[in-house]
Amino acid sequence: MLFGVPLHPLLVHAPIGLLLFATLLLFFSLKWVQLKLFALITLFTGLLAGVAAYLSGDETKDYARSTFNATRAAIEDHEHFALYSLIAFGISFVLLIFNYRSNKKMLLIFSLIVAVIGSGLLAYAGHLGGQMVYK
Repeated sequence: MLFGVPLHPLLVHAPIGLLLFATLLLFFSLKWVQLKLFALITLFTGLLAGVAAYLSGDETKDYARSTFNATRAAIEDHEHFALYSLIAFGISFVLLIFNYRSNKKMLLIFSLIVAVIGSGLLAYAGHLGGQMVYK
């Protein structure tokens, strides 16, 4: 909390934008190899922002229950899918590092596939968070 305002809603938008943009960069780096480093940096920055957003969610649970009447199950589902997306993007990041070092295109393709899965998980986590606030 910062002056009574929960930080979580303020922090979540950075990893969403960065990680989805990193997924696009991975896709375009299949054709333009020079984008791989930019994708790697964007993915790393998005992961750091995602960890900050994830950790800030703990302090927001009571606020969500009292202000939005969010159920414990809804909060836990949102939290789990956010964690699953971070794990997926972490795996994508590791695969991209291996690709960067070995230059095997198959690792880049696997990194992209895992990032697309992570994007779906991230979108669903965001959807669950939005349902708690706007439903």
